[in-house]
Order: sequence, then structure tokens, then C-alpha cells
Amino acid sequence: MYFLAACLIVVVLSFEVSFRRAWILSRNSRGAAPAQRLAARRRALWPAFCALICTLLVLIGFDHLQDELGLSAKANLMMLSASFFSGWFLGVIAGMDQD
Repeated sequence: MYFLAACLIVVVLSFEVSFRRAWILSRNSRGAAPAQRLAARRRALWPAFCALICTLLVLIGFDHLQDELGLSAKANLMMLSASFFSGWFLGVIAGMDQD
């Protein structure tokens, strides 16, 4: 029960941060060329890509230590990662200006 609440908190916080970042980048690129608007959208996604790389490295580490930690630790980390990325993705989509 508490873990699901933690996942919901991660979704909400990552949504809020990515929404604000995408909205600010989108507003600052208003009136810019299409290539500059596309670059602003990519800048909004970079933190999620960095977090994905770190999560994959941690999952590889958990895979090597799975006998000691158990399967539930890996599943919990995967669920938290999915919560983060879903919140971040929804925030970026909601914060972008429609062209």
C-alpha cells in the first residue's frame, strides 16, 4: 500500500517538474524557427534520458546481486522507474505548445 503511494508521488512530482520545464522552454521558443522549437523540446527530454541510463545501470547491478537482494527489489525499482518515466512523459506532452 505504501509502495503504491510512493509510486503515485513519483508520478505527480515528475509530471510537475517536466511540465514546468517543457512549458518554460516552449514559451521561450515562441516565434522561433521550427528547428529551434524542436531543439527546445529535446532539451525538455534530456533529464529523462539521463535518468533512463542511470536506471538501466542500476538494474544491471541488481541483476548481478539478485540472489542476495531478491526479485522484489528489482521489481520495485522497475515500478518506480516506470512511474518516473510515465510522469515525465505526460508532463512534457502537456507542457508543449501546439504548433
